[in-house]
Amino acid sequence: MNTLHLLDRPDLGSAAWWQDVAAAGTPLRRARTDGDVELAFLWRGTDCAAVCIDVYSHTPHPVAQRTHLQRVGTTDVWLWRTGLPADWRGSYFLLPLAPGQQAPAERAAVRRWWIDLMDRQASADPFNRLPPHGTGWGVPLSPLLLAEAPVHEAWRAVPDAQGLTVQRWHSDRLDTARDIWRLRTGPEDAVPALVLLLDGQYWARQMPIAGALRRLTAQGVLPPAVYVLVDAVSPARRGQELPCNEAFWLAVCAELLPQVYPHAIDPRRTVVAGQSYGGLAALYAALRWPDCFGCALSQSGSFWWPDPDRTEGEGWLAQQVRAGLGSAARMRALLEVGCYETEMTGVNRAMASALADAGHAVAYREVRGGHDWICWRDGLLDGLARLLNDTTIQQG
Repeated sequence: MNTLHLLDRPDLGSAAWWQDVAAAGTPLRRARTDGDVELAFLWRGTDCAAVCIDVYSHTPHPVAQRTHLQRVGTTDVWLWRTGLPADWRGSYFLLPLAPGQQAPAERAAVRRWWIDLMDRQASADPFNRLPPHGTGWGVPLSPLLLAEAPVHEAWRAVPDAQGLTVQRWHSDRLDTARDIWRLRTGPEDAVPALVLLLDGQYWARQMPIAGALRRLTAQGVLPPAVYVLVDAVSPARRGQELPCNEAFWLAVCAELLPQVYPHAIDPRRTVVAGQSYGGLAALYAALRWPDCFGCALSQSGSFWWPDPDRTEGEGWLAQQVRAGLGSAARMRALLEVGCYETEMTGVNRAMASALADAGHAVAYREVRGGHDWICWRDGLLDGLARLLNDTTIQQG
């Protein structure tokens, strides 16, 4: 498909041109001879001083270096071009800046400036024809799925939340309240497996997973299960509770699980799953509380913690495994990380090696993707099916 030719038209920026852009959908694209795809991202406006774009795992982190669209002459067209592999899948957003909203000079203040603007002004691409989604906190995102991008069959239907119920969990241990979503799949007379999904607000609201889980259960890909989606509450609380926080997991095991799972827990059929900080938390929980969680699914786990500058070698959790953490029981774990997460692959490999050396059943894989919910949604479904159906995990 070649829609990039629209940029060659003499009426670029006219109402008719924008109508054709909307019909074609953005980003505009054209296959290149090297197998990649040339892309053109667009924004329409005359009252903005600048327009930034953040393509996850492709553009530099905006705190370090912003990526700007360029205005085409005196038209209302803003344009940024790049090339990506034909199997690219990921997310992006656009952020128009008003006059006077330039970045502060002090580097320490740039992060706060960017987050504030992102929360207030970030926009999904209005000309992208795929349904938008959002971050775990609702910042709008547009999906970018090129022609050869893998998409799990269960996500091809419109996501829905049918069957998902919500309740408030008031934790005495944590002195806080949060939403908890619960989904029961399969026949009522079957004893269900138990799956705990961290960052539950995303899987309940931004990318509703209930429909995909129901369909895969009906097809026999997943066994009957109770899925418990745990709200992370806020970025600050998430950053406090998910990185190897004993108090959080004591509250989950002692307070939450008895409320949502009225059966005896079988660790062999209990999975805890998470992404980024949640991937770190999932492994920590399974290592510390093997009587509750016998299986862990970690996607893009933040195993650099607590040192954000670590990109290779063993972080704190891997060191704890080497020192004997989790030796009381053999867990089953699946770790995956995106090949474009260049600062994450090293610490994830080290974590997988530490687990394998300690005798745990672990699988490690690097997938075509980045640090992105669009990638994680496919791996989450595949990983749950593998952990819930296999009694062992083979390296590979």
